[in-house]
Amino acid sequence: MGNGFPFSDDAQPPGLYALATMPRLPFIVLGLIAASSLVGCSSYAPPQLALTSARIAEESPEGVVIDLSIDVSNPNEQDMPLERVTYRLTLDGRPAFSGTRSAEATVRRLGTQTIVLPAAIDLEQFPLPEGQAEFVLTGTLVYVTPGELAQILFDAGVRRPSVRFSHRGVINLARPQTDTTP
Repeated sequence: MGNGFPFSDDAQPPGLYALATMPRLPFIVLGLIAASSLVGCSSYAPPQLALTSARIAEESPEGVVIDLSIDVSNPNEQDMPLERVTYRLTLDGRPAFSGTRSAEATVRRLGTQTIVLPAAIDLEQFPLPEGQAEFVLTGTLVYVTPGELAQILFDAGVRRPSVRFSHRGVINLARPQTDTTP
């Protein structure tokens, strides 16, 4: 035992056997804490989304901006920070706009928050249909679940909870007639 190791001179230095026989209680406790935290995250209900309006918000000879308003409802007892929305708008079956927007909102517990998704359309690239047009809005909303572990996993990019949505409707694209009489 003169070699500095806590075993005899002819014994092997600690290897995998020593690691396998180490006290496991700290690892078991850590695993149970992590598992219970993840179970808490999984019981957190996703937000519910409802399209409330679609309208032309701005207009110029070069383009239009269509504002799509969505009510995001939080069915949970904790506030729900919304991270970002990736979305796509089609008009009469043709892709008109796609983009990503920071949601910039936190939905209060058991509350509803309206977010507005703008769709800027270049009229040179995409001439608008006349009058009424069918539209489809599809996308994904990324949100943050409560808890320190959930926030760490979100920030690390390990767990990014999201909910997909799809809404159909009809929008009036008729532009006001300008008076051409002298």
